[in-house]
Amino acid sequence: MILLRRFTALVVASVALAACGGAGAPAAPPPSPSASSSASSATATSPSTAPGALTFTVAPGSKAVVRVTEQLADLPSPTDAVLTSDKVSGAFTLLPDGTFTPDSKITVDLNALASDRSQRDGFVKRNVLQTSTYPTATFVPTKATGLALPLPASGDLRSTIAGRLTVHGVTKDATFDVTGTRTASGLQVTANAAPTLTFETFGMSQPRVAVVLSVKDDIRLEVDLTATSGT
Repeated sequence: MILLRRFTALVVASVALAACGGAGAPAAPPPSPSASSSASSATATSPSTAPGALTFTVAPGSKAVVRVTEQLADLPSPTDAVLTSDKVSGAFTLLPDGTFTPDSKITVDLNALASDRSQRDGFVKRNVLQTSTYPTATFVPTKATGLALPLPASGDLRSTIAGRLTVHGVTKDATFDVTGTRTASGLQVTANAAPTLTFETFGMSQPRVAVVLSVKDDIRLEVDLTATSGT
């Protein structure tokens, strides 16, 4: 009788242990190879390597041009002050839907700006742009509209590029009207800020010196860009 009771208790304990997931419970099946493969593939794929993504790198020969209308005391009529920087760098990746990858950026070295008057250049860098604190201007493109997508391998192109422009430490939405050509080696385009920019928008003061009677609060920014295909 005692032996029967012990056997019954052992059976009950074994059933309870199994129900609670004890050592006797079967192990959970490992993930299927296909599921693991899919997860690894999703992790390895980035927007810049997605099918149809096109990466371009800014090449030598690119330049940024700033034009502002001024009235100088020694001239009878207004003229354009033209400052040019030939130090433009960066890279951008255009995706098949017309957007750009977050790491896309074009940078202009403002310390390289030069015009036909060195005194003007020094004043603008020191007092207007304050390049000792804000040495660069950057543009982060986000969306291209008006392009034929996918982008043809060659031919003329026209587009409006929207993005974020940072000048003098201030970042604002900006758009550029772009025209140019795609070739086998890359892109050759001209981009004009539209609408034009103002000093006040970016927290800058209009130049005021004795030899300059007036400066129009209308900054025309143009970027002539040469870019090569690939990274």
